[in-house]
Formats: sequence, structure tokens, C-alpha cells
Amino acid sequence: MKTTSKRLTILLSLLWAASVSALARANEPSPKYTEVLNALQSGKNVKLILDMSRCNPAEHGKPVSATQAGLAISAFRVTDQNGISFANAHQTIDSSGHAVTEYIRHSLSREGRLTVRASKLVVGTTELVNQGEFICELPDGAKFIW
Repeated sequence: MKTTSKRLTILLSLLWAASVSALARANEPSPKYTEVLNALQSGKNVKLILDMSRCNPAEHGKPVSATQAGLAISAFRVTDQNGISFANAHQTIDSSGHAVTEYIRHSLSREGRLTVRASKLVVGTTELVNQGEFICELPDGAKFIW
């Protein structure tokens, strides 16, 4: 009886150690997230290349387009909740001929998934128009280079 009890204790100890190890790994950031964060924190010139045709709309969002885009990250913020966040704002003319300012926000989660949110503000108004929210997997829809 003692041998069975001892084996059971060893088995339970091994299962507990494996579950603790799995939980610790679940809280660790993905290797891609860590690479991007290290590049940004070491002052490297990090660029993002997007292929929106390979991204997916967020819940009930607008369908994606065949748009490709790129930007250099000039400023960023890191939080436990949002991961690495950065944004781009630029003025342009929309398809209706109105002058607009477009705001594009990016958040790279600790899991290595990039969320892109686009909004526009028509010049002379205070109404911000949501243009969509998309999820891009690395490296298919979004790729970081430095």
C-alpha cells in the first residue's frame, strides 16, 4: 500500500509541476512580440508592413480590402493590457472629395496578434467616423522589419 501511495504522490507532484509550467508559459509573451519590443527598446528603426487582404475584420466589422501599407514606428507605448501600441495620423482627401484626417491605431498583443483600428475626422467637423477594426496575424498580414 505504501508503494502505491508513494507512486500516487509522485504522479500528482509531476502533474502539478507540469500545470504550473504550462501556466507560466501561457503568461509569457510570444517570441515575435518579444523581438519587436526588444528592437523598439534598443532604438532600432522598426517598420510595419501590412497586407490587409490577409487580415480579418474584428467582430461584425467591415470586410477587408486588398490594401497594402507600411509605416515607420516613431513613438510607441507598452502596457500589460494593450501590449505595444502605436499610431499614425495623416491628412488626405477622401473619396467624396472632403479633406479628412485619418487616424490609424495599432496594438500588438503579447500573443503576437496585431489589431488595426482606422477612423477619420472630416475637417471642420467634430464627428469621428469609424472605418473599421482588423486583426492581422504575424507574419502573414503584418510583418515587422528593422
